[in-house]
Amino acid sequence: MMLATAGQAAEVVDLYKASVDVANRSTDARNTALAKGLATVLIRVSGNSAITAESSVQDAMANPNRFVVQYGYQTREELSPEEGSMLKQTYLKVSFDEAAVNQFLRRQGFPIWSSSRPNVVLWGAVRDDSGRQVIGGKSQPALQQLLQMQAKRRGLPLILPAYDEEDLAQVRTGDIWGMFVEPINTASQRYSANVVVVVKMLTTPDQVQISAAMNLDERQQWWETSGDTLEAAVAALMDQLGDRIGERFAVQASMEVGEQVILEVAEVDQLTDYANLGEYLDSVLAIRGWHLRMAQGSKHQYLLTLESNLDALQQSFRIDRKLLPQPPQWVVPLGQPQTEERQPAPPEQMDDAAQVTEIGTDTQEPAVLYYRWNG
Repeated sequence: MMLATAGQAAEVVDLYKASVDVANRSTDARNTALAKGLATVLIRVSGNSAITAESSVQDAMANPNRFVVQYGYQTREELSPEEGSMLKQTYLKVSFDEAAVNQFLRRQGFPIWSSSRPNVVLWGAVRDDSGRQVIGGKSQPALQQLLQMQAKRRGLPLILPAYDEEDLAQVRTGDIWGMFVEPINTASQRYSANVVVVVKMLTTPDQVQISAAMNLDERQQWWETSGDTLEAAVAALMDQLGDRIGERFAVQASMEVGEQVILEVAEVDQLTDYANLGEYLDSVLAIRGWHLRMAQGSKHQYLLTLESNLDALQQSFRIDRKLLPQPPQWVVPLGQPQTEERQPAPPEQMDDAAQVTEIGTDTQEPAVLYYRWNG
């Protein structure tokens, strides 16, 4: 199963907000919900569900109010995936301070996953006493709602197939149940997703068993999970999925002076391009700091100080697709006059990773990345 290289990233909103069900509006219930909400946000932003076992996180959960911006209550009707009926539930909705959460994660050495995240298309099928059915389109609406809710909890942009005529012409329930790769990959292209996941669920009166397959960076991953209830099993599925994707894309902060690279960007044609590019560089978590070294027409050169490493930076560019790789244009090593312009390199086929040129290796000069602005 191949990772969809043409997929676009999604901007996930409300990463620092949580909605926790409560039995009542008492102080004890509120404090418990605030702790659960903070745990949800820390997991979502770090991309790692295991951090709640850390003593520093448990201490933070014991005093969550220092992270809280505001909270309120909401009661709404929901479709129960277990009973198939509408039920009323009260939630505590809480917003946490983004800067305080990020500062805590950095100080404790945990990774931070930006709001720009890979789209995930999930092809699922469920089997119970009535037989096998796909999950999507008009089939299994309560289960679809549960999957979306749990994906939102982990900050995953989840796409469920429409299962219209186009999908059904390529993918059948048996393809999902057998986890046949070729038709699922072909059908996934229309959804412009970065990650394709196949899931099959077997429900019994006592347990729900789930088998899942995913390919990330052309490495296929398989796992199984289960739960006493459908909700517990789906939550475990999304935790596994979120952890596996988060491990690849979340940026591990470093307390040391970061590595430096030179970023050369072509097609910065307008003043608005320059402004938007600057705003984008500010938003990339893999970048600790940057400054403009030179500008020659529509070509700009930046010196970047990285938060972690070069691989994390290029991975961010691949997902966001605001900077697209291109052949080398010109190189001006540090310390040389900024009026010199090198001749463009001959055109060549570029893959999804920009070409990197090492300059001044003996003097430990930064590597150079070549991109064009696509903002």
